Amino acid sequence: MKKRTLICSALLATLAIGGGFSAPAISAETAADSTYDFRQETIYFVFLDRFSDGDATNNSGNNPLTYDPNNLKKYVGGDIRGLINKLPYLKSLGITAIWITPPVDNADNLDVNGGAGYHGYWGKDFFRVDEHLGTMDDFKELSQLMHTPEYNMKLVLDYAPNHSNGNDENEYGALYRDGQYITDYNTDVAAGTNWYHHNGGVTDWNNWYQVRNHNLFNLSDFNQSDAQVYNYLLDGAKFWIDAGVDAIRIDAIKHMDKEFIQQWTGDIYNYASTIGRDGFYFFGEWFGASATTTTGIDGYAIDYANTSGSALLDFGFRDTLERVLVGRSGNTMQTLNSYLETRSNVFTSDDWQVVFMDNHDMARISTALRSTASTFGPGNNEAGGGQSEAFAQKRVDLGLVATMTVRGIPAIYYGTEHYSANFTTNAFGQVGSDPYNREVMPSFAQDSEAFKIIQALTELRKTSPAIQQGSYSQKWLNDDILVYERKFEDDVVLVALNRGAATSINVSALSLADNYYTSLVGSDGVTVSQSAATLNLDQNEAIVLHGKTTSDNTELTDVTFTCNNGYTQWGQSVYAVGSASQLGSWAPAQAVKLDPAAYPTWQATIQVPSGESLEWKCLKRSESDSSALIEWQSGGNNTVNTSTQTQTSGSF
Repeated sequence: MKKRTLICSALLATLAIGGGFSAPAISAETAADSTYDFRQETIYFVFLDRFSDGDATNNSGNNPLTYDPNNLKKYVGGDIRGLINKLPYLKSLGITAIWITPPVDNADNLDVNGGAGYHGYWGKDFFRVDEHLGTMDDFKELSQLMHTPEYNMKLVLDYAPNHSNGNDENEYGALYRDGQYITDYNTDVAAGTNWYHHNGGVTDWNNWYQVRNHNLFNLSDFNQSDAQVYNYLLDGAKFWIDAGVDAIRIDAIKHMDKEFIQQWTGDIYNYASTIGRDGFYFFGEWFGASATTTTGIDGYAIDYANTSGSALLDFGFRDTLERVLVGRSGNTMQTLNSYLETRSNVFTSDDWQVVFMDNHDMARISTALRSTASTFGPGNNEAGGGQSEAFAQKRVDLGLVATMTVRGIPAIYYGTEHYSANFTTNAFGQVGSDPYNREVMPSFAQDSEAFKIIQALTELRKTSPAIQQGSYSQKWLNDDILVYERKFEDDVVLVALNRGAATSINVSALSLADNYYTSLVGSDGVTVSQSAATLNLDQNEAIVLHGKTTSDNTELTDVTFTCNNGYTQWGQSVYAVGSASQLGSWAPAQAVKLDPAAYPTWQATIQVPSGESLEWKCLKRSESDSSALIEWQSGGNNTVNTSTQTQTSGSF
C-alpha cells in the first residue's frame, strides 16, 4: 500500500504562512517511497571526541595543548575512525540515524578556562574536518558505510549557523573557507564588511533583540542578513550534504531570526531534492523550548517549531520526564500525560519534534536520579532523587520506554544505554554538568537492560506506523501509572508505565484485537478479551504490546483525496470527512487530516471500503479544537466509486 507522507509541519507551515522568504517547493506527487520520512528513525547522538579513538595519530591536532585524555575540557582522542569501527555496535543496538557533533575545523587554541573546542561549536572553517577528528576521506568513508545495505543508517550533521569562535580570545572570530582566510571579528569592524554583529554579548536574556543579535556568551555572532554570510552558511551545508549528510541539527536556533531559518532550510531542502534526497529533515536546539511555555522569549519556540522550517528538540518533554522519574513534588504520571496531551495541541505535528531524556547540555538522567544535590533541571536548581544505583537504572529503563513510544522522533545520548553518570561538581557548582556529562563512552558491552530495551523498541519503530505517526490516547492514569495507546489505521501499540508499587489494573476500551500478547520489553504476557486486559505491573515496570485492531472483515482500498484552494488561517488545517467510518462518518472531530503537500493543495491517500460509492467533502477546522474554525466545502457532496476510482478531489 502506498501512503502519502507528511513532511515536517514546521517546513510545510513555511509554505502557508512564511513571510517574504522563499519556501521549499514540495511536489504534490511526492510519495512515501520517494520522500524520506524521518519519523521511523531512532537517533543516536555521538560526541565524536568522546565515543571511540580509532586513530591515535590525530589526537594532538595542530596544538598539543588542546589534547589531554584525562581532562574533559580538552580533546581526549575520539574521532571519525573510532565511530566507523563501532558501527557494528550501533547496528546491534538497532540505531538507524547517527547525530554527530560538528566535525568542522575548530579554533586551535585554549580559552581562558583552559578549554578546547573538542565539542565542535567553535568553528573557524565550515568546509574542513577538524584535524583531531580525522580527514574528509574518513568522513566520506563513514557516510558511505552508513548508507550501505549492511547498515542502512542516516547521518545527522550538527551545524552552527549562529556563530563561529570566540570574539575576544583564542582566534578572535577567525573565519576561513577551505583554508582561505576571510575575516576575523576585529578585521570585520575595521573593514566594515558586516560578517558579524558587533553588539557585544547578551546582557539581558529577556530582550528578544539581544538574544538574536548579540554574541552568545563571547561567540562571534554571524550577521545572517548579509548576502555573503548567508551564502557561506548555505554553501557550507551543501558541502556536507554532498558528502552524505541526510539531516541537520541546527545549533542555537533560538538565537537566530526565524526569517533566516525559513529561507535557509527552504534552500537546503530544495537543494537536497535536486540530488535525490527528498524529505531532508531539520531539528533545532532551543534550550527552554516547551509545549507548556507560551510567554516570554521561550514562548516563541512553539512558533518556530510550527513555522520556521525546522522541528525542535523538545526540552519540555525532557524536563517533565526527569521530574516524574526523580519524583519531585507535584510531578506525577498525570503531569507527564498532561504534557503529552498539551504538546499534541500546541505543536502542529508533535510527531516530528525530537524527544530525548539525556543530552550534552544538562546533567545525565542517571546522575539526577542518584545524586542528592539540588543542581538539576533547566534552571540547575532542582533536587536529585537520591536513589540507589539499581533503582535508578530501573527508572532510566522506564524513561527509555516512554521516550521511544510517545509521539516524536527519539534521540538517545551515547552512554545512556550503560546508565552513564558522573558526580563531579563543575566550575559553576553543578553536579555532573558540562563537561562531566560528556565523558568517554564507558562501555561497548551489549548486555544491559537499557541496551535490550533500545534494541527492541528500535525494531518496533521501524515497522509500526502507530509509533511513527499514530495518535496518542490515554487509557488508564493515576499518580504512578500511565497507560496509553498509539494507533494508526489498524496498527496499535499499547504502553504501560508504572513508577509506583507493584499492582494489577484493569484497562478497557482497548483497540487491540482479542488475543494473547507478549510484551516487547520484559516478558509479561497479556490477554486482551472483549477489548479489555488485566496488567500486572511491578514497580518501575513497563509493558509494550503491539498488534492489530479487531477486524470487521471489510475489504479496504487506497484512494487519494485532494482538496484544492485550501487556504488556511493560523491553527487551521484541511480534512476529508464523509460517509464511511474511515472518513469520520461526517463528524468533524473524526475527519482525516490531509497533507499540505503543495499548499494550498492538500492531499492524502486513505484506506476506505472497496466496491462502494462514497460521499465526502473538504473541511477546514482547528488543529486543536475540532469544533472551532470550521469551514465546509460549499455546494454538493463529492462522490467517489471505489470500484473504479483511485483518486477524488474537491475544492473550496
